Amino acid sequence: MKIKKAGALSLSLLLGLSGCASGTQSESNEKTLTVGTSQEMSGVFSPLYYLSGFDGDVINLIYQGMLKYDAKSELNPDLAKEMPTVSEDGKTVTFKLKKGVKFSDGTKFTSSDVKYTFTVLSDPSYTGYLSTVPSNIEGYEDYYSGDAKELTGIETPDDYTVVFHLSSPMIDAVSTLGTQPICSDEQFNYEKGHTKKIEKKSGKPIGTGAYKLKSFDKSKGATFVKNDQFDFKDGEYDVDRIIIKKTDSSTELSELKKGNLDLLPANIEQSKIGQASLDKNLKVSSYKTAGEGFLGFNCASGTTKDQAVRQALAYAIDRESFVDSFFKYEEASDEVKKDLIGYVPEVYWNPVSNLVGSYVTGDETLEGLTVYRYDLEKAKQILEDAGWKVGSDGIREKDGQKLEVKFLVSVDVPALETLIPMFKKSWSEIGIDLKQSSVDYNTVLSTISDDAQVDDWSIYFVSSSYQGVIDTDSNTTLATKNPYNFSRIQDEELDNDLKAGLNTSSEEESKEYYSKAMIRENELVPYFPLYGTKAFNLYSKRVSGLTTGPVCIWSQAMKDVKLK
Repeated sequence: MKIKKAGALSLSLLLGLSGCASGTQSESNEKTLTVGTSQEMSGVFSPLYYLSGFDGDVINLIYQGMLKYDAKSELNPDLAKEMPTVSEDGKTVTFKLKKGVKFSDGTKFTSSDVKYTFTVLSDPSYTGYLSTVPSNIEGYEDYYSGDAKELTGIETPDDYTVVFHLSSPMIDAVSTLGTQPICSDEQFNYEKGHTKKIEKKSGKPIGTGAYKLKSFDKSKGATFVKNDQFDFKDGEYDVDRIIIKKTDSSTELSELKKGNLDLLPANIEQSKIGQASLDKNLKVSSYKTAGEGFLGFNCASGTTKDQAVRQALAYAIDRESFVDSFFKYEEASDEVKKDLIGYVPEVYWNPVSNLVGSYVTGDETLEGLTVYRYDLEKAKQILEDAGWKVGSDGIREKDGQKLEVKFLVSVDVPALETLIPMFKKSWSEIGIDLKQSSVDYNTVLSTISDDAQVDDWSIYFVSSSYQGVIDTDSNTTLATKNPYNFSRIQDEELDNDLKAGLNTSSEEESKEYYSKAMIRENELVPYFPLYGTKAFNLYSKRVSGLTTGPVCIWSQAMKDVKLK
């Protein structure tokens, strides 16, 4: 799911370029941090168009929003000089911007760049996945569907003031507007209805952040150097060069031990975490992740269009056994053994939500929420009641259609090596024929997002990483015809609750409606969470100052990182 903003969520696998080896410095004494990733970046490095969480690391290093989250999940000014003011009715949000900020090409950052960014997202020709971000700004419909020449709901009374006028209150107005990365209005000669040229050049990022892209090779990785237009303060951004290096998941820990890598971020593999904790030259730190590993069900085509099939599949997954076995340390330091990796979520939702996250983790019980505990007999009965009868070959069928599910699987995902044999065994026991297709991660994303390929898959697996502590990400993944709704679920009751949870300035009211939406979602099962986790950063002892949190990952936490 980064998917970023519009909900701010990030699709990633949460697993853990040729260039300078880590642990070394160049002749010019540049301090280089080499970060390993087992998944390829796609090269879509525009905050207006990127989808993959791995591309999101590039965005985080290069771009800034007006606000940003810290490791404590608190919002702080970034391009804004202070936190915004919000009118009493919740419909006007005013940001005051820092002066003297420049993009990496030397152009000046002003309020015009903010308006430009949200205007492109509102353009009728915009084909990215963030069109819901500006949809509540006054004048959006006139600009998107009508003849309006500008997005009138954004005022820029001077170069350093931006005023957003909203059609209705939004519980997440400050975070949604504030954390959207801002693009330069001078990079492209923007005209309404002509965003294609912006999309085509998404591999050429120009931002106001501390780093800029030096080189990129899809099979090797990316290199970043300091942005010489950035206003560096003493004691901050000690790292001069960052290399994100494409690695092999089977050898990346060895590379870290040898000193060819400095950091393996957001790892959830017990064997790697445990081994790193026992190595005197490595350090381990953990944080609760704002995400889940989950299955997405195709609700528009094929057998999983049937709600009963989705429910049966969910009951026929022994998540507890998976979590107990996959995340159990075989060997680890005594300290790390106390730091459990995984848990079983109750519902597909943001587990660090400040309103309803405790329902996701099971720390609180939500009355009326359907909870899917492993029960093969119940799964069989659901299918029987829905008319799916066992055929002579053991596979169920209904109206001449075999109960076949087409599973789209990413390669090189250790969790799936354990999960898929479990799926095959339990699903065959309830009469389901599992067909597996293994492809690379970016192909999974491009397939599930393409309506033309909707008949080619029934189920996919990814993990989502939300980038805020709000609930409105669920509006983007569950609301009818939202571009991030890859399940393509359509349900009026769910839509109404999601809308009511969003369009209010009352936290109490928002919690009430989002709780109802959670209950309805678990009945429909468009997505099914398999596990939630803590994430573990594994890194060399030459690295210090890396402080991460649920919505502040390594690429957002470089300011205080130091290298020996």
